[in-house]
Amino acid sequence: MRNKNTVKQLQNYILQSGAKLPKFGADGDLGSETKEAIEKLDIPKYVKIALNEVGVYEIVGKLHSARILEYQATTAGKYTEDETPWCGAFISWVMKQAGINHGLKTPERAKDWMNFGYEAKEPGIGSIAVKSRVGGGHVCIVVGKTNDGKLLCVGGNQNNEVNIHAYNSSVFESFRNHDKIHYPLVTANIVSISKVTEA
Repeated sequence: MRNKNTVKQLQNYILQSGAKLPKFGADGDLGSETKEAIEKLDIPKYVKIALNEVGVYEIVGKLHSARILEYQATTAGKYTEDETPWCGAFISWVMKQAGINHGLKTPERAKDWMNFGYEAKEPGIGSIAVKSRVGGGHVCIVVGKTNDGKLLCVGGNQNNEVNIHAYNSSVFESFRNHDKIHYPLVTANIVSISKVTEA
């Protein structure tokens, strides 16, 4: 199950990135047309993998999202529910799917991602963005910018789901790149989820 409004947000990002959704447009369904459009984007493989997860969300109550537990299983933590902060686990899972060894001992801890890859002087598509919050941190992947200069980031545990959210670039303490290739930021105007739950 996916949050259809969040998937529409992704589809609008895809359209504003220059890809086409000729049959169904931004219909809120992450089907084959949307997946094929993501695959055609000129962005790193791991970013495509992250975008394909948009709309996955926590289940309120005793049941838990099997997908989020799959994210958690790529870390050293022994998590059995989807309420445990999972932004770091999401990035860990994405990297595993892409065949990238992140080399981190505790990837479930958001601020551990400040030790990943190479420092980026300025963010590009695919940069891992790390910020502090009260009691911990948050980690996500930069995928673009808005007209007013905010960074668009795909991440887990943002409003209890995987989505694209706009942040002021000044909130981030570190940007890390997997390699030394710089992918320029795409400008897209999409509405962010108003509340962000961070790990």
